[in-house]
Amino acid sequence: MSKILIRPATTADVPAIVDLAVESVSINPLPVRLDRQAMGDTARALIIGNQHFSWVSVKDGRVVGAVGACVQPGFWFQRNQASVLMFFAHAGGIELLRELARWVRARPTIKVAVFSLEPGMDPRIGHLLSRLGFGRQSQTFTYVRGA
Repeated sequence: MSKILIRPATTADVPAIVDLAVESVSINPLPVRLDRQAMGDTARALIIGNQHFSWVSVKDGRVVGAVGACVQPGFWFQRNQASVLMFFAHAGGIELLRELARWVRARPTIKVAVFSLEPGMDPRIGHLLSRLGFGRQSQTFTYVRGA
C-alpha cells in the first residue's frame, strides 16, 4: 500500500485541485455553470497568500485530496475569520483536516473558523470536525436561482 503524503499546496497543484473541486461540486450539483478559471484563480490566491491555508494529499505522486481556507477580517468581531472554501479527498482527508485544525489553533489572530458541510456528506466528517474543535454547529440556508 502506498503512503499518503500531506503537504502545503504549490501552484503546480492548481490543475489537480480544480479537478478535485469540480468532482466535489458535481456530486450534489446546483443548477449553476462551473467556472474552472475562477476556481484556479482562487486556489492560486490561497497558495500565494501567506495568511491563507491550502494543503493537498498526495498518493503515488498524484494529488488526491485538497483543503483550502481563506482568511479575512471578521465582519462583526475583531481579528480574523478563516472560511473553508473547499475540502475533498479520495485519500488523506483525515490528515488534511487535522492539519487544518492545527493551523487554525496556531494562529491567535483567527477568532472564528467556519467549515460548512454539503448535504449528503459522510457524517463522520462532522464528527471528526467536532473532535478537532469545530464544535459549534449552525444551520445554513441557501438560495439558488433556478433550483
